[in-house]
Amino acid sequence: MDGDLSRLAADQHGVFFRDQALDCGYRDTEIARLVKAGTWVRLRRGAYATREAAEADGATGLHVLTVRAASHQLSGLVVVTGASALAVLGVPVWGVPLDRVHVHRQPGKSSRSEAGVSHHVGDLPDDQVLEVNGLHVAAPAWALVAAARTSSFEAGVVMADGVRRVHQVDVAELKQVAECQRDWAGSVKANRVIDFSDPRAATVGESRGRVLIARLGLPAPDLQRRIDDSDGGLLGFSDFYFDEYRTAGEFDGRQKYGRALYERTGRLDQVDLGEVLWQEKRREDAIRDHGHEVVRFVWSELDGRDALVRARFLRAFDRGARRRTAL
Repeated sequence: MDGDLSRLAADQHGVFFRDQALDCGYRDTEIARLVKAGTWVRLRRGAYATREAAEADGATGLHVLTVRAASHQLSGLVVVTGASALAVLGVPVWGVPLDRVHVHRQPGKSSRSEAGVSHHVGDLPDDQVLEVNGLHVAAPAWALVAAARTSSFEAGVVMADGVRRVHQVDVAELKQVAECQRDWAGSVKANRVIDFSDPRAATVGESRGRVLIARLGLPAPDLQRRIDDSDGGLLGFSDFYFDEYRTAGEFDGRQKYGRALYERTGRLDQVDLGEVLWQEKRREDAIRDHGHEVVRFVWSELDGRDALVRARFLRAFDRGARRRTAL
């Protein structure tokens, strides 16, 4: 890419526009060729990013670039809201479509969807608007309630757990914002999401795991429970723990193992994943040796495998209850 255009893209957090490329000496035929070759990625009409920028942070990162492009091209005051705002704010947005940018428009504009942008209207208090790297963005609590009103319960929980974990937003603040949006469609759903949310869920998989456990009709577990040996030494922390049945629930996912690698080395390329898995197995064996049951489930079991996972937990609960009786 031309040096001047590279500097413009860097100043604009990875986004650049057709008129800027033309000013830097590119022609439309050259732009079309670069897009066709995959060197540049078309975000929306007249807006682009390099392939490296578009792929750097997966689908969420690509959505944030598209948000930046749309905000630049729209006239008037534009406040990014809903799931789009959460993506900008670094909150996981699993389970929501990322093919549309959500913005809040100033009074006098109409609510509509066009050209890949959903325009939302309604009162948005000034204290609920932040500036993030040149973007006007709805505050975490406002964005979460707006997103939860229109998403599935499970997706809402993932986002709510993330908002509370990443931005330390408490339930009182979320409830206050939900009250401001009480007359908007989906407000009851948003309140259910808030009531269920828990910042101790450390990953998307753990948030979805909590929803699964509730859907299975199992008791509500404690989260991130410390498990000690008989001398008070730390054996580990359990994602989910069921006191009555002395049973730990563990969600297995790449995020967890990646986090374990990073915590031990500061880099993901310096420890063999197989060695980490071996250490996880040793930890699990030690937890069982000290009188606890352990149930594991994986990402593929979060959808459509309810009976299988429930049976696995119930077997462990039965063993754990018998252990407790024997103590």
